[in-house]
Amino acid sequence: MEKQNKVIFREIQKPRSMLLWIFISVFTFSMWYIFIQQIILGKPVGTKPAPNVFLIILWVFFSVIVPIILLFFTKLIIEVREEGLYIRYMPFHFRYKQFLFKEIKHYQSINYSPLKRFGGWGIRLNVNGEKAYNMDGNKAIELGMKGQTLVIGTRKPEEFKNAIDSLKKGL
Repeated sequence: MEKQNKVIFREIQKPRSMLLWIFISVFTFSMWYIFIQQIILGKPVGTKPAPNVFLIILWVFFSVIVPIILLFFTKLIIEVREEGLYIRYMPFHFRYKQFLFKEIKHYQSINYSPLKRFGGWGIRLNVNGEKAYNMDGNKAIELGMKGQTLVIGTRKPEEFKNAIDSLKKGL
C-alpha cells in the first residue's frame, strides 16, 4: 500500500489529439470493413484470407478493446506531493512512479518538440537515454537527476513548476 501524503499539485491528462482520434477511427473502420466483408457477407478479403476464427479474434481486439482502452482509459496523472513527484500513465502503470525531490538536481519549464526529441508522445526513451511521459502538446517540466533526464509533459507548466518551487525551497 502506498503511503499517502498531501498532494500540492495534480494534473490528469486524457488524449485529446485529433490525429490520434483519426488514426484510431481509420484503423477501426478498416477492421469493421474486413469483418463485414468476410464474416457477414462471406466474401474473403485478400489473396490469402485469414481464417474466420482468427479474423473474429483480431476484430474484437483491434476494433473494440484497443480503441476503448486508448480513448477512454488512457490518462497521465501527475502529482506533486510533499516528498516528490508521482507519475502514473494508465493503463500501463499499475502504481505511481516516484521521483523524490532529494534525487532531483535541477528542473525547468520547457517548450520542446516531442516528435523531434522522442519520436512522439506516450512513454518514450530517446537515443540520449532521456525518458518522457507525455500525452500531447509541447510544454513540459524537464528534471535532471543523477544520470537521468526526465521530461514530463504538462498542460499547466507554470502551476506545475510553482508547486515544485514551493516544496524545493523547504529542503
